[in-house]
Amino acid sequence: MVHVKMSSVKAEAMLLAASSVCLQLFASERRSRMLFMRQWSQVGHSKKRKVGRDELEKWAESLNSLLASHTGASVFGAFLRSEFSEENLEFYLACEQYEHSSNNFSLQRRAKNICNTYILPGAPREVNLDSKTRDLTVELLQAPSRSSLLHAQKRIYSLLDTDCYPRFLQSSIYLSLLQEDN
Repeated sequence: MVHVKMSSVKAEAMLLAASSVCLQLFASERRSRMLFMRQWSQVGHSKKRKVGRDELEKWAESLNSLLASHTGASVFGAFLRSEFSEENLEFYLACEQYEHSSNNFSLQRRAKNICNTYILPGAPREVNLDSKTRDLTVELLQAPSRSSLLHAQKRIYSLLDTDCYPRFLQSSIYLSLLQEDN
């Protein structure tokens, strides 16, 4: 009987711990959704700047057209945040900045930051790269040049273009912007 009582206490403690974790996850997801809603309310819906029909239709031409528009990139980022997958876009844009680094110090600093943030296994915003691309990129970043991230950037662009971008064009975010313009 004592063994059953101890198991009951352990089970109760485990249940409380699990409940606590669930509440923390719920609160975290709620904060993330609230952040998304605040960002979404500032993108495309602000009274300051209405996205025109021509611009919206241009976004549907290609991922390049979407990313060439500051507003388009922001709306796409809001969509990716809603799917908890914005790290790919962040990585792609960080690579764009990296290529335009003004000097070697800036290039090395950005290379280290990008590697630690997006590329290394277990990085806080780790992107989905195959091991061959990841290893090659890490090796190239040991002596950074403007083209060190090119292969990894192309892989992530391809992922954005074939997976995320088509879903964006079918998303309620994009479709609601099209409806607002009518």
